[in-house]
Amino acid sequence: MNHRLASILNRSNQTADITKVIDLNLSDPVSQFQIIYEPLSASGITPVGHPALCISKIELVDGSDVLYSLSGMEAQAVDWYHRKQEAPNIMLYLNGNASYMIYNINFGRYLWDPLFAFDPKKFTNPQLKITIDINAGGSDVTSGYLTVLAMIFDEKAITPEGFFMHKEVKDYTLSASSHEYTDLPVDYPYRKLFARILKYGTGTENCFGTLKLSEDNDKRIPFNHSIAEILATMVGQTRPYREWIIGWGQATAQYMYCTPAYWPAISGSPWRSATLTTGLVFYGGDGGRFQTSQAAAGPNWQALVEGWCPHGVVEIPFGIQNEPADWYNVSKLGSLTLDLLSASGVGSSDSCQIFLQQLRKY
Repeated sequence: MNHRLASILNRSNQTADITKVIDLNLSDPVSQFQIIYEPLSASGITPVGHPALCISKIELVDGSDVLYSLSGMEAQAVDWYHRKQEAPNIMLYLNGNASYMIYNINFGRYLWDPLFAFDPKKFTNPQLKITIDINAGGSDVTSGYLTVLAMIFDEKAITPEGFFMHKEVKDYTLSASSHEYTDLPVDYPYRKLFARILKYGTGTENCFGTLKLSEDNDKRIPFNHSIAEILATMVGQTRPYREWIIGWGQATAQYMYCTPAYWPAISGSPWRSATLTTGLVFYGGDGGRFQTSQAAAGPNWQALVEGWCPHGVVEIPFGIQNEPADWYNVSKLGSLTLDLLSASGVGSSDSCQIFLQQLRKY
């Protein structure tokens, strides 16, 4: 068998906040790690946040060397931009039910890329660290189930040249209409740059102002564009992110959380065998949140949501994505600075995260 699905951590029940440390006792190269978390709702039905929030951090380390470090939401957004395909997540805002959240860590341009993969033999003591925040998202979550799988090269012998490294560079508090200057690393080539602002009720286009990338104190400016220009360009190159959500109908308007943060469209219907006799409405839908209500409480509903900028993340890709020679080689630069201007509608209760996808060679 050339390729194989391997179990790294069998499905295990988690009942408290924890950072799960998993020693990676592998010898074969890995194309992708898949982390599955199932946050289980108790008796409550009102969500406190997106179920993806229950995984607050994912790290791949080798001692003090950090190879991957993103939040759960960042990981899901990067995976969608990377594969242009949603993971088969299941979102249930129902008491007594578990959602199904998938977080993929991709090491190559595509699954089973023989050129780029994670080779455990190149490291001394690789570990996967997964931080669980039990009740950060979902509806009245009191426990969950964690599973970790790996897509590994089995009988097919490969000699990968390197792997994709993902790291959060900065997480800072916003101030309205203010510039934030971030010195970016110049150690490994960039394949993608990401910026994220998730402000519930506010679309991504109203969170950013302009994004400017400056080489060597403005000696060269690779880009300097408003968020409207960036979204108009990038959104036109990808289909929308799509997901199904099932929830409990209530007579009073309730907030529900979705993945798209830029122009999400919501359409739904009853999720029951009997004919619906009460009105059902969905409205709002910016910044990863929408509202729903119906004339009387009781019937469950299902909704199809589609939009862009998953979890408020904006992607800036560099070069033709399947051609390594075309990516952004920053090694010859003295300095590289990202100047991010926030929009007027954000404030000190909001934050921005900047993170990268880089090619790291062995």
